[in-house]
Amino acid sequence: MSSKAVTATFIATEGEYLEAIIEVDGQRLHVMDEFDGSQLAAGTPFQAQLWPMASGSDDWDAIFSANPGAVKGLRRLDGWRYLALGQVISVAPVVCDCGLLLVEDAFYTQDARCVGAYVGVTLARLDACRA
Repeated sequence: MSSKAVTATFIATEGEYLEAIIEVDGQRLHVMDEFDGSQLAAGTPFQAQLWPMASGSDDWDAIFSANPGAVKGLRRLDGWRYLALGQVISVAPVVCDCGLLLVEDAFYTQDARCVGAYVGVTLARLDACRA
C-alpha cells in the first residue's frame, strides 16, 4: 500500500473512523476519517496522507478493460469506494499511477509487458490521515 501527502480542504465528517468529505485539487473525496475531522471547521486546509486500499476482488479482464480512455484519476462508486484509473508503472509489485495517488498491489503479476497498460482497479476504501 502506498500513501501520498496532499493539501486537502476539510468539508464535513460523520465522525472519527467514519465517512468524511475532503477536497483535493478541486475533487471532492469521500474518505475514512483518520484525521479527527471533528476538530476542524469546514473550509480548513490541512496536510493529509491518502491511503488507497485495493479491494483485490477485480478479475483480470475487468482490470484491463476498465480504462479504454487511458485516463488517470478516481471515480467514486459509493461511500468511500472508488474505481482508480491509471497506468501500470511497475510490476512485482504492481504499482499503478492514478494521478492523485499511486496504488500498490492492486493485482499480482510479474509480466513486464503490463507496464504502460491503462487499467482500472476497485478501491475498497480510501483513507485519509494527517500528514
